[in-house]
Amino acid sequence: MKLLCRVLFVTVLPAMATGVSGAVTPLPAQPPAPSPVVAPAPPPLAPEPPGSHLKFDDYINELTSALKLSDDEKKAIVSFYQSDGTQLKAILDNDSLSPLEQDRQVSDLRAARNAKIDALLGSTDRMAAFLKIEAKYRVALIDLAGDGGLLPPEASPGQAPGAATSTQTPS
Repeated sequence: MKLLCRVLFVTVLPAMATGVSGAVTPLPAQPPAPSPVVAPAPPPLAPEPPGSHLKFDDYINELTSALKLSDDEKKAIVSFYQSDGTQLKAILDNDSLSPLEQDRQVSDLRAARNAKIDALLGSTDRMAAFLKIEAKYRVALIDLAGDGGLLPPEASPGQAPGAATSTQTPS
């Protein structure tokens, strides 16, 4: 259709404007318009990186499976994260800290927690496996902490603060 409009515009309209009458010589035949190029289908979406919608229990379950954690080791690791949760959230919420200072404080807190976990695991192989998993989830864990997802669960009425033992899935 565009080609037809161009032919009319280029040949017929100038002839009409100049008052030229008579037969208009046809344009040489043009090859057919190429068929529209169809873009290839976009590749399927890449799987989301681990932890992009992290639930703390999912992270702990992966640690438990990979490291073959006992129930006591699992509870201890959960308590390490939850005891750091309040301080980590405070660091992330502190607008007076520069991003560099926030990063340094978060790294210091992580190093102290990981030292406790290293002592708990008692094996360089298990600690290496822990560090690999923790590195995979690190950014998501910090995001989760910033949203309050690593705060210790509230104690039930009649229960001493800090005595809650269930691992609740933060929202």
